[in-house]
Amino acid sequence: MITNEQKYIDNIADKGVRNKKDLDVFFNQYYAVFVSFACRYCLNEEEARDIVQDVFVSFWEQRMNFTSILTIKAFFYRSISNRILNYLRHEEVKSRYAESQLKKIQSEEFIQESVIREEVSCMIHKKIKELTPREQEVILLSLQNKSNQEIADLLSLSVPTVKTHKMHAYARLRAELEELRFLLLIL
Repeated sequence: MITNEQKYIDNIADKGVRNKKDLDVFFNQYYAVFVSFACRYCLNEEEARDIVQDVFVSFWEQRMNFTSILTIKAFFYRSISNRILNYLRHEEVKSRYAESQLKKIQSEEFIQESVIREEVSCMIHKKIKELTPREQEVILLSLQNKSNQEIADLLSLSVPTVKTHKMHAYARLRAELEELRFLLLIL
């Protein structure tokens, strides 16, 4: 006696996957096989499942191009292989990048630059806190790359007023941080 599932499998073999019911039957029949195939490429099961599911989505979008179970299975095996190879290449690139970044952050030069950058930032922010409250607001927004117009809108000021606050604040900061500027030139 032929079961309903067997009828669907025979239908898929003859005509391909045409509707959601066909896809459900095909999925139930082959999903585990495709995941097992993907795992043979040294992927963990979660990565393999993700790739197989992506291929199912891709297949569904172009299902009308396939008319037999052989072309469907060939599509799945080839697509899974290609996606795995792309995934592995991407992982290799990420690994090389992480390795180069690790070498960089372990270098003495990087550590020194980071320390200097943090110390300078701390000193600048300390000096900014000595400005008037309005100048502080204007300078901090300016450091966030806000335009004069954006600062004016945020603080309910006119653009000329923002420019005046910036001018006064920068003049005071230049005077206060002159020795720092000289120190940075030496480094």
